[in-house]
Amino acid sequence: MKRFPRLCGVLPAAFFLFFLCFPDRVGEAVLSRTGFFITKVFPTLFLSLCLSGMLVASPLAKKLYQYPFGVEGTVFLLGVLCGFPVGARSAVQLYQAGEITKRRAEFLCGFSNLASAPFLLGVVGSSLFGDMALGWRFIALQTVCALLTAGVLYLCLRPACPGVSAVPTAERPLLSHVTSATRTLAEVGGMLIFFGAAGECAASLLHLSGIPAVLLASFFEFSAGCGSGAALGGRAGELLAALSVGFSGLCVLGQVSAVTKGKLSLLPYVGGKVIQTALMGALFFLFT
Repeated sequence: MKRFPRLCGVLPAAFFLFFLCFPDRVGEAVLSRTGFFITKVFPTLFLSLCLSGMLVASPLAKKLYQYPFGVEGTVFLLGVLCGFPVGARSAVQLYQAGEITKRRAEFLCGFSNLASAPFLLGVVGSSLFGDMALGWRFIALQTVCALLTAGVLYLCLRPACPGVSAVPTAERPLLSHVTSATRTLAEVGGMLIFFGAAGECAASLLHLSGIPAVLLASFFEFSAGCGSGAALGGRAGELLAALSVGFSGLCVLGQVSAVTKGKLSLLPYVGGKVIQTALMGALFFLFT
């Protein structure tokens, strides 16, 4: 994953050249993704980050980690309910607190960093495709595929999974959780706007349309890929949106890189996303 920082160096240079040649297009793309972040992502993600941070550091979490869910189940549930990058952030939080090992934290990042259920229902299902039932199918598919991915990663990584320490950690004040969530939200918002706008500009430069345009948008930022899939329509558009949810795009990879801050390897995460994307496509094609 040492090549990811290089990609993050090449991409801004290409983006800047495009900006010099087509400033209007870049401005429109940035404005479009900024509006999407403010109206769709910010209202739910800010509260999710605050509440998940409080829960992970609370005495209640100690009980959940031991019974009935365990660490993996609790972090996975947070990922399903709260969305990117809560799963990865929770894993890093536990690792930094000394509750779990580095390998176990990397294992958690590999399958628990997911699109939130409210986003799949409200934005992808209802707003983009106009079909709430499709949002429920995406939630079910993502959950099943993530659990299968966890099984594969467990066989590959063999992380030791003892219970967390029974000694309670010191309580952090409310303000520290809000401050940490705000900092993470700024990083996430910057990634979403940058990669989403870069994807729009790349599609504009290459004059792509149809399936190639959806795949390119998905490669950069998954919500833009879902929107492009909805615009394409039909079963092909739904399948491509499912693949986009599974892969999650460079944007979410950047978010995970931002929250882990080099403390964890990104290879388990990338491997998990490759597995999850293949499973999402196959199961969507077979069962929906």
